[in-house]
Amino acid sequence: MATNFDLAPPLAALAGGGTAVPMDISTIDAHFTFDAAAQAAHGIASLAFVVGPMAGRPVFDLRQTVTEVVLDGLALPLTAVPFVDLGGGPGAEVRVLDAVLASGTDHTLAVGYDVGPPASPPGGGYPPHLVWSGPAGVRRLSWNTGFTDLAPARYLESWVPANLIWDQYTVTWEVTITGTTVAHTLITNGALTTLGPNHWSIAFPDRSTALSTLIEVRPADEILSRTTTIALPAAGRTITVEAWTTTSSGIDLAAALADLSAWLVEDDSQIGPYLHGDRFVTFLLQGGMEYDGACTATPGTLRHEAFHSWWGRGVKPAGQPDGWIDEAWDTYHDNGAATIDPFDFAEPAQMLCTREPYSRVTPGASYSGGARVFAGIAAISSPPALTALMSEFYRAHVHRPITTLTLEEHLAARIGAAAPEVVDGFHHFIYGFADPSPSPDLWLRDDPGHTGSELWAGRFWDSPDLWIRHADDGGTVHQAPVAGQDNWFHARIRNQGAGAARHFMVVFNVRQYSGVEFVWPSDYLPAIAAAGGFDLGPGQEVVVRARWPAALVPPAGTHACWLASVLSRADWPTAGAHVWEHGNLAQKNLTIHRARPGQTITVPFGYLAGRSRRFEVRAPEQVRHWPFSLRPKGPGPKWRSPVMEEVTRPARPGRAMPLAHGLPVPAPGPQAPGSTVAVFAITVPPDAVPGTSGVIDLVARDGRGAIVGGIAVELTVDPDAPT
Repeated sequence: MATNFDLAPPLAALAGGGTAVPMDISTIDAHFTFDAAAQAAHGIASLAFVVGPMAGRPVFDLRQTVTEVVLDGLALPLTAVPFVDLGGGPGAEVRVLDAVLASGTDHTLAVGYDVGPPASPPGGGYPPHLVWSGPAGVRRLSWNTGFTDLAPARYLESWVPANLIWDQYTVTWEVTITGTTVAHTLITNGALTTLGPNHWSIAFPDRSTALSTLIEVRPADEILSRTTTIALPAAGRTITVEAWTTTSSGIDLAAALADLSAWLVEDDSQIGPYLHGDRFVTFLLQGGMEYDGACTATPGTLRHEAFHSWWGRGVKPAGQPDGWIDEAWDTYHDNGAATIDPFDFAEPAQMLCTREPYSRVTPGASYSGGARVFAGIAAISSPPALTALMSEFYRAHVHRPITTLTLEEHLAARIGAAAPEVVDGFHHFIYGFADPSPSPDLWLRDDPGHTGSELWAGRFWDSPDLWIRHADDGGTVHQAPVAGQDNWFHARIRNQGAGAARHFMVVFNVRQYSGVEFVWPSDYLPAIAAAGGFDLGPGQEVVVRARWPAALVPPAGTHACWLASVLSRADWPTAGAHVWEHGNLAQKNLTIHRARPGQTITVPFGYLAGRSRRFEVRAPEQVRHWPFSLRPKGPGPKWRSPVMEEVTRPARPGRAMPLAHGLPVPAPGPQAPGSTVAVFAITVPPDAVPGTSGVIDLVARDGRGAIVGGIAVELTVDPDAPT
C-alpha cells in the first residue's frame, strides 16, 4: 500500500524535547466485546504502521480509556501514549507515542481499552451513543459511531486508535455482544459477515480513512429496512440501496428510498463513477453525516448526504483545513448549482482553510460562505463550466485525499483567462488573507543576468528559472521531456517587493511548437498544470513543481515551448504582454538534440503573421562554422511562394535574415492561431568532433530592430544518436 506522507502534517517539536512525526497505518484490526450482563465493553486494536521519513515519536489518536499498550510485542506503561497539543488547540490534541522510532521502519502497536462514550468534544446532529436498556438477560444495546466534522476528534479515533484523515488503510472490526438473548442487527457500509448470534465481522477496503466507517447496532425488533437495486451508468454496474430506520421514527422508507435511488443515478451520471462497491446504505433518524457509500440523515438532509459519497467520501479531504470543500460544493449543489455571485473584495476576508495543519474542525462558514465562493467562481466562468471543471477534478482525484491547494491548482490551470481572479478569490475568501501591504513583487528571471526589471531585452526565451525533469527527484538541470511518461515542470519564484506574498500560484503551459512571440493570457491559459505556494517573504525565493501528465506530453520529436506565469493577489501580467515586458512571465524555448555527424536537425517555429520580422543566428565559437538555414515550412516540395523564396538561402551567425510575412503557411501539426510557420535548420558537418556541444539561438527582431523573441537549440554531436 502506498504511503501518503506528503499529505501528513509537518514534524512538530515537543515541549519536553524530541519530535512528533507521522506514522502511515496500513491495517487496523479492532475487536469489541459488549458484555450486557456487566453493561460494559472492552476493545483491543492492533495497528500495523511505518514511520515517516524522519525518526521521532509517532502521532495517532484514540478517545477511550487506555488499559494496555504494546509496541512490537513489548508492553509499555500507560503513560506512553499521552495527549499533546501540536497546534490544533483544546479538544484537538493527539496522542504521541513515547518511543523514538527510526524513519522508514515497520511496527505494530496494540492498544487495549475500556469502551465508553468517547472523550471528544460534543457537537454534530447525530452524536455517538452507547446505551444499555432493559433487565438482565434481555438487555438491549444501542450503539452508533456518530462521526462529525463540527467538533474535533470525532471520527474513527472516537472508538479505535487511528490516524488523522490524510492516511488510508484497511480496517477490520469484530463486534460481539454477550450476556443477552435479545437479537441485535448491525448496520454498516463495510463488508459484513455474521459469525454467530450477535457476533459480526466488518471489513473496510484500503482506501478507507478515519471518516469512512459507519456502524449502527440496534435490537433487531426496533428497526425497519427496505432495499432496491439501481443501475449506475458511469460506474457501469448495479448496486443495492439499503434504507434503515427505527420502528418509532414514522419515516416513510419507501418514499425516501425512491428519492435516494434517483439522486444516486443523477450523481453518478453528472459527476463520475460511484466508488463504493455494490451498495449504498442509509440510516434515517436524525441529523446528517456522510460515510463511504453511506450516510445517517433525515429525509430532509438525505439529498445532501448522498452527494457526499462523491464529494467528501469519494474525493476526500486530506486534512480538516480542507473539509470546507465538500460542504461548500454540496451546499452550492443544494442551491441548484446555478448561482452566480461576483467576488466583492471590499468585503472582509473569510478564512475557510486555516494554515494550522492540526486543526480538526470544519468551519461552520463552509456551508453558506463556501457556497458563495463557488458562486463567485461561477460568475467569472459560468455555472455549467464550473460544474464540468469540478467533475473533471473528481475523476482525476479519487485515489487519494486532496488538499485545498490541489483544487485551486486545478481551477487556476483549467478555467482559462479567469485564472488570476480564481487566485485572488482563494487568497481572500478561502485562506482569509487581507490585501498585502506593502505589496510583494514576484518574478522569474528571463536570463542569468536578469535583475528583476519588468522590461528585459536579454536572452528571455530560455529562462534559467524554468526547467523540466523526468521524475519528481529534486533535480535542477533541465531535461528534454520524455513522451509516454509523467514529466515535472519546475519554476523558481522570487520576491523583490517590500511585502510578503501570503499566497501565489504558478501556471504552466506547453505550446506544441516553438514560437517567438507568446502573449498573455491567450498563450498561457488554459494551462496544463499549476503549483501554488505560501508566505514568500521579501528577498526570498522558492522552487515549485507540478506534474505534467503522460497523456499530455507530446510525441518525441515535437518542438515545444514551455510557458509559465506567477500570479498573486492583484499582481497579474498585463493583457497582451510578452515575456520581455513583464516579470511575471517566463518561457523556455529550448530544444535539446543529439545528432550524428552529417545529420541536419530541423526546428519548426511560429511567429505572428502580418508582422515585419528579421532573424539572426547566434552561436558559440565551436559551432559557428556549421551550416544554418531558414526557410518557410510548406506542405511539400511542389509548393512555392515567391515572397518567401528569398529566405531559403543559408543564414550566418550574427547576420540578419528577412522572413516574409504576407502569407500564412498551411503547415500540419499544432501552431499558434494567425501564425506563420518557418523552419530553422542546423547541419552538423561530417567531420564534427564527437562531444562538441553548444546552444544556438535564432533571434527575431521587429522592423525597428528590437528583439521580440527567439528559440534556442542545444545540440551535441553523438555518433550513436538516432537518425
